Amino acid sequence: MSSLNSAQDGPSFEQMLSEAFKVGLDLPAETDVTTLVFGQHRHWDSLGHMSLVITLEQTFGVSLGEKDVLEIDSYASAAAVLRSKDRAGS
Repeated sequence: MSSLNSAQDGPSFEQMLSEAFKVGLDLPAETDVTTLVFGQHRHWDSLGHMSLVITLEQTFGVSLGEKDVLEIDSYASAAAVLRSKDRAGS
């Protein structure tokens, strides 16, 4: 089982998270996702949020509960939630 924080033979956590945001929110490749906040980008509305959550779950192989989904309201908060999942071993 690989850790979310390890970059052995693959993309780094930040690269994976950035790509998941671009795919989940249907954003152009050149978008700086690190500054994104829920509701402040036309693609990150309630429907976009659910698409993002599904993409994050698939990308990182985790299951996000209701509390996790509600906590994700920015790129930084998504990183924190995913890292907490890794530390918890879920």
